[in-house]
Amino acid sequence: MSALLPGDRLRPARPEDAPMLAAVEMLTTPEFARFVFEDLLPGVSAGALMSQLYGGDGPDGWRWSWIVEAEGETAGAMAAYPAHLAGQVPPDDPAAERLAHLAGFPALMPKEALHVSRIGVLPGFRGRGLARALIGAALRTAQREGLGMVSLFVWADNAPARALYESMGFRRTGSLEIAPHPRLTRHGESLLMTRPV
Repeated sequence: MSALLPGDRLRPARPEDAPMLAAVEMLTTPEFARFVFEDLLPGVSAGALMSQLYGGDGPDGWRWSWIVEAEGETAGAMAAYPAHLAGQVPPDDPAAERLAHLAGFPALMPKEALHVSRIGVLPGFRGRGLARALIGAALRTAQREGLGMVSLFVWADNAPARALYESMGFRRTGSLEIAPHPRLTRHGESLLMTRPV
């Protein structure tokens, strides 16, 4: 794994980090967050809904998230939870129809993995090993939790991210075609990559 630069810090998230977890996601990988949360409930912003989700105790909550700081600022974040915790979406959930369009993701996730559900480093902080440090935290957590691997999805055309994951020992083990949808700003092939711990 890569050592952080002096002054950079990786730490577990806290409940009060929920708005920052949402902000990092909206700034680095907004396509799914906007698809699921934007205009879901009248008068409630996508950021507010995400903050509520990330502030909770579920798999996407703060307990399974990390923050990386650089130069005294939040520079990135990651969530990675045991894949077996990903549950079924109740049919009365306001987001059920939207999530059904993305049902291939949880179906393809290996249940014995720690799954990185979101990872992002803000543009001004890229290239200094922060994503590598976050993935390192996922690998250590998988080992501590007795899970056999770490898994994640990456867009097939995201060559820089794929190169990073491959350099850390991840290999393509599956793929999923995300069909177009009027609300979804991104579609196409997403690769499942895994690495034993």
